[in-house]
Amino acid sequence: MAENRHKKEVLLGDERNRQMAAVLRYGPYVFLSSSDGYRDIDTQQVNTELDGQAIPQCNNAYGRQARRLEQVGYGGDAAVWIENFTSGQSWRLERMATWPDHFGEEGHKLAVSFGAQCKMAGVNMLTAVVMAMTPDLEREVFVHQPHRGRASRITRCGDFTYVIGVRGRSNPFTDEEAAEEVPEQFSTELFYTYEWLRSHLEKGGGSLDDLVRTDCALKRIGDVGPYYDQLKERFGGKVPFAAYSVGTLLGGRGVMEIGGVAINPGGEKETAWLAEDPDQAQAVRANGLVFASAASGLADEQTGAVKQELYGDRNGQARQALRRLDAALNRFDTSLENVLRLEVFLDDIYFEDEFVALAAEHWGGDPPTMNVVGVDLHGNAEVELSCIAGA
Repeated sequence: MAENRHKKEVLLGDERNRQMAAVLRYGPYVFLSSSDGYRDIDTQQVNTELDGQAIPQCNNAYGRQARRLEQVGYGGDAAVWIENFTSGQSWRLERMATWPDHFGEEGHKLAVSFGAQCKMAGVNMLTAVVMAMTPDLEREVFVHQPHRGRASRITRCGDFTYVIGVRGRSNPFTDEEAAEEVPEQFSTELFYTYEWLRSHLEKGGGSLDDLVRTDCALKRIGDVGPYYDQLKERFGGKVPFAAYSVGTLLGGRGVMEIGGVAINPGGEKETAWLAEDPDQAQAVRANGLVFASAASGLADEQTGAVKQELYGDRNGQARQALRRLDAALNRFDTSLENVLRLEVFLDDIYFEDEFVALAAEHWGGDPPTMNVVGVDLHGNAEVELSCIAGA
């Protein structure tokens, strides 16, 4: 394997003593594992009295992330990318109004966000995922928050640009609105969603071609196929960035939410294509990081063929998804041991602790951070993974 650009450092272990990092640093990048709102910030125990208590759960989920950053010598204001997986979106504005308390009066203005309503464990209402950057790096915002307690639309920090999750309810260039509950709604909203991403990136001097990763929550898991087909049409026959797309309840209006990470204008990226679909990226390398696309627990690690014998075997799917992910990373001469941030998508959110224990077989004492979310998965899979790794 090639020598990594930075050293992977576990700064803080999991508060519940599971074999995963709570905070991990790789050069200027600081990754944190997901944080659940129904767990007490001090005891880490589930508090069932928090059933339906949105703001106290926000204070647990976000407060834990801010505390972690403080414990390793930074602060909540180091956050640059905040993802919110929730039990509902009707309290979205109230949730984001707590951001200044946890990410700083000035700091919260500089972070972008992404959010979707997902499958939650028990009375949990919020799973918060945070990526931060070391404070020595300047954050530059090109489209500012509309008001206090809201996210930046696009922030540049270090070698990458982070773009807020957007929904294509309207076209930012023409103000046309997408019709709802009609056959063409999906196609129209997909086009408008990427128009919003384009609009934000162009404000920073970039373009859609700069994307290295997109995160996509769809209201219908059956739209995964059409999603990638239409992306290929938009991008000249190829999907030139790493991507995952999962099915969620989403919450609110619209049929999708998509956010992303891009190289800065003028930057360079390399793409490795799927063996089974040479028009779709399996992984992208840029600026010392590798962004890997979704790795299904049903897919053969080399060919992508469905392994029929793994249906109904979630332990087997977990191991297979790790093998598939490792094969993607191998395309750029890296491997699972260099994973920094692991996205863990589970059909059954109650499989979380079993997955973490099983994954420990691959990392031992040098684990990544893990973000565990309950969603619907393409092809009736039970486990799907994606990641960011050191190159």
